[in-house]
Amino acid sequence: MHNAAVYLLSSRKKLLPICLKKLFENWNYKYQYPVFVYFFKNTYNKNFINNIRNKISNKIEFIEIDYEFPKNISANELFFNRKYNRYVKEQFPKKRQGYLHMEHFVTNITSFGKIGCVSKELEKYDYLMRIDDDSNFYSKINFDLFNSMNNSVFSTGYTWNNFSWRQECTRENLWNFYKEYLNEKKILPKNKILLQAIQNNDEMQMHKLKWSAGNLNIYNMKFFKNDTNWLHYLDKLNKFAGDYKYRWGDIETIGLFYYTFFEEPIYDYDLINKKLYLNKFNNELSSTAPSTNFSLNVHNFFLLRYFYKLKRIFNNK
Repeated sequence: MHNAAVYLLSSRKKLLPICLKKLFENWNYKYQYPVFVYFFKNTYNKNFINNIRNKISNKIEFIEIDYEFPKNISANELFFNRKYNRYVKEQFPKKRQGYLHMEHFVTNITSFGKIGCVSKELEKYDYLMRIDDDSNFYSKINFDLFNSMNNSVFSTGYTWNNFSWRQECTRENLWNFYKEYLNEKKILPKNKILLQAIQNNDEMQMHKLKWSAGNLNIYNMKFFKNDTNWLHYLDKLNKFAGDYKYRWGDIETIGLFYYTFFEEPIYDYDLINKKLYLNKFNNELSSTAPSTNFSLNVHNFFLLRYFYKLKRIFNNK
């Protein structure tokens, strides 16, 4: 057993009980690591919380958190106002603003107790696993996922490196930000692929890195809490506010940090190929995301997506 915990940010009321049930049935029944469910205000009431704790485990804690937009950027800079961006035009109306708060939450893994971030309760743990409320532990995992932390700083349930217009639309200016960061620090990345990308000024090589799952990431907090390079890098990220301006995610931002200071790949459990884990449930509810606008229910979300799809078809005629 390790000094470790699992945490997630959740807003999907129908998915969360299924996710937590599978998490305990197929893995955590053996270890009973504490699980912290964070949620934006008014998402879950006491009856809902008590029902989950009674039916699944009293090791599950629910923590309500607040949120705010960064004060150092204007409203026009927020991602959902970038109407030139294809992803915004087709799939990211203002009603999805909660997704930007989510990206801020998952990137700030050491911002204990700050608005919109993990709480002080997590600061005492040596290792943390972040999952999503549609993380699907669908088969028995008969080993401790935290064991990788004995020799690793960062591990993941699986890796991927797909690149399409969606990634292009949500990584705007990331390459320029990263190059400026390296110039300021007067360093070069230790990972050979990323180093070659910098030397050739080849942004596409960056996109082809193997990225972590995101929905099952494990962090060695003994490193992250005390590493001055990470703390400086996170401060730069927050001041630039790429999560709010361009919808940058933790997968890319934390991944780039890791590949800068570590030569070896992220430790990959390869759980999808081993048929132990899926990144979602076969359910349309997996398509919704944490939101601060509760009028964006599942029905409205799919109507919006259908509307934007039709709009794209007619615009292309």
